Amino acid sequence: MTFELTPDLAKDLPPTVATVLQEFVATLADTLADTLADTLALESVILFGSAAEGRLRPTSDVNLLVIASDWTLEQLDAARTPLRSGRAAAGLTVMFLKSAEVAAAVESFAVKFADIKARHRVLLGSSPFDSMQITREAALRRVQQVLLNLELRMRERYVMEGDRDERLEQMIADATGPIRASAATLLSLRDGRTLAPKAALEELFAARQTNLDAISAVHRGEHLATGVARRLFAEVLGMITDLAALGRTLH
Repeated sequence: MTFELTPDLAKDLPPTVATVLQEFVATLADTLADTLADTLALESVILFGSAAEGRLRPTSDVNLLVIASDWTLEQLDAARTPLRSGRAAAGLTVMFLKSAEVAAAVESFAVKFADIKARHRVLLGSSPFDSMQITREAALRRVQQVLLNLELRMRERYVMEGDRDERLEQMIADATGPIRASAATLLSLRDGRTLAPKAALEELFAARQTNLDAISAVHRGEHLATGVARRLFAEVLGMITDLAALGRTLH
């Protein structure tokens, strides 16, 4: 199996990211072609998140979902070196999923997969998301789990490191993706509309645009004025609480 990242697939991607994707997917395709024989198959390689939208930021990861009929330790071993290189060069992260696990993954991680369905680019194979359905119950249950887990982790991190502005900024940057994805899921469940995660958060919290602008700045890797990070951190916790409250009204 050969792979080439065509100009259409590489559109809007920084050259470094395009090179990382080309090398990683080509290595993976070649390795699996040599080892999978007739019994197993590489089915899909899907770029998702901000990279799929052509909206990468300095703090953004490059996210790949790779689906095969099975994974052996030898095949995963073969992916180690290109993944390490891609992680160092462009923040590459990869989810290695078996095709038989797709339905369970969608059910268990409904918020994440709703975001993947909304923002993805097929690099190799076919997409399983065209016919994918996420039940309302699964989406509501999972978004509440995501928000609660996020808030608990942020409190713990605040106790440990909240006296340092740079650590508060990192916490805010780390929370931005899950908050935006949760907002997009809740807006879709409430109104039946599909918006990009950032746009969904901005619509739900339009009255807090100044805070949203500051969150976006931190997510881009910019630094806040001294003392501002603590106030913004409190605002982010408040948004999480408000999103959870919205979710409870939708049951």
